[in-house]
Amino acid sequence: MINELINQERDFLEVESASIQQKYASMVILMIENAWIKPRNIPKDLVVNLRLKIRSSGRIAGVDLVKSSGNIRFDNSALQAVRRVETFSFFNSIPKNLYESEFQIISISFNPS
Repeated sequence: MINELINQERDFLEVESASIQQKYASMVILMIENAWIKPRNIPKDLVVNLRLKIRSSGRIAGVDLVKSSGNIRFDNSALQAVRRVETFSFFNSIPKNLYESEFQIISISFNPS
């Protein structure tokens, strides 16, 4: 009986942690999407992958182009979106262990759709 309760508590904490992580991930995506000015007249199948290094304060310390889309305008629009964000103001509310495991380095993909 006690083991069952311990397992239920562990499962609950895992779900809660995942939902907290999802909440912050959604906030990161929303801020970047709002800062993104998509170039016009570009193919719909483009994808560019970036890696962001973020300080615990939320300030973006670096952004690397991991995989180019092959279209310089599209790649630059994604890089500019990240530079426009500059700082994620809500990072001070992310638990330290979650920041260190999930939000210190973020990989993000951009596509036109």
